Amino acid sequence: MEQELKNETPEEQTSEPTTDPSLLFAKALSFILKNGEGIVVDTNNEVNFSEEVKKVIVFKFSDKIHIYKCDEDIAEGTAVHLQQEEEN
Repeated sequence: MEQELKNETPEEQTSEPTTDPSLLFAKALSFILKNGEGIVVDTNNEVNFSEEVKKVIVFKFSDKIHIYKCDEDIAEGTAVHLQQEEEN
């Protein structure tokens, strides 16, 4: 059975639990990415970061999705592998 997802105004919302769609997307990414894997994404000023943040790396680490500033000039959509630094 298919169910259509739609944005509802507060007046239209019911007592059903609601979840932020970005949390569902992060959960989906956690199934796709392996630990240490990520992808470069241009922010395009669509996310409330400081103006100096133009790109981020969305990656999985310790079974959670993280977002980290990307200082390098890497094309959007590039897959990256992050390695954990060894502690001495």
